[in-house]
Amino acid sequence: MPKASKASTRKNPHAVALGKLGGGPMAPLTNFVNRNRLLRKIGEQVTGVSAEFPLPPLDSAPFPRWIAKHQPGPGAGDAGEVVLFATCYSDYNQTSVSRAAVRVLEHQGYRVVRPDGEVCCGMPNLDGGDVEAMVKKVRANVAVLLPHVRAGKKIVVPAPTCSYTMRKEWPAYVDSDETRAVSAATMDLMQFLDSLRRTKALKNDFKRSLGPVTYHTACHLRAQKIAYPGVRVLSQVPDTEVRVVEQCSAVDGTWGMKAANYDMGRRYAQKLIDGVQQDDDQGRAGADGSKPLVVTDCALSALRIGHETGRRVLHPVEAVSEAYGLADTQ
Repeated sequence: MPKASKASTRKNPHAVALGKLGGGPMAPLTNFVNRNRLLRKIGEQVTGVSAEFPLPPLDSAPFPRWIAKHQPGPGAGDAGEVVLFATCYSDYNQTSVSRAAVRVLEHQGYRVVRPDGEVCCGMPNLDGGDVEAMVKKVRANVAVLLPHVRAGKKIVVPAPTCSYTMRKEWPAYVDSDETRAVSAATMDLMQFLDSLRRTKALKNDFKRSLGPVTYHTACHLRAQKIAYPGVRVLSQVPDTEVRVVEQCSAVDGTWGMKAANYDMGRRYAQKLIDGVQQDDDQGRAGADGSKPLVVTDCALSALRIGHETGRRVLHPVEAVSEAYGLADTQ
């Protein structure tokens, strides 16, 4: 999709906001509505979002509420503190990613902070051409994050689209020393863990192997020119073999969700689906005969892969958490 120009303030009437609306106590009802085919067909006429595209479920226990009650594990803080910019998706939809991130980072000796006042990174607004709204979100986030950056903390982000936006787009649209400082301190979550691997600080006390892993590469990781840090981290797990699939899921924010683009998106994504299913065709399986674990940093790609293949798809930090044997409890 073409990028909106800096001067554009055009609003996209069909933009879909994936966030806290309908989450928390309303999550079961919202999820029921999102799974009901008849209601989805009605919604398609109103929102333009295809009734065929799987909407991400909302969590009844949002991450901000969870971390407010969370008791850090032993040794958390010995290596310092990091800021987790959880993103809207990991705050209210796939909260298992944020919880896994907290546990893995604490296992490395870091205390994890989620600042109050964090809002959306602004990419959905930018994607729809609403630059004014995007700039407001950038300024709000910079105000919240800057004190942590000045205290020497890194900002780690589990979603490649959000980390790309924060590192590349924020300083382009809000040209200030403060914004540049926050952007410079921002890292992809798996990139941060890979930096520990490079300095031999990543703990190797894994409790279980992951066996064969099929890793889908996120487009916004490539755009940041940091390659695939998740592959390098996962490869540290004993008896784990990672195979990379470099194909786009053709979701592209909300573009691939829209009814007008859904069929085209599926066609473009077929190479990705074929790449994931290649393991089945070639008999690549775990020692117990199970299918390879599928991982991707991109949450929307995970929705596409899961819908088309019926496979469970994890974020790499969730896979690392499982390899460490870190329990995921509420």
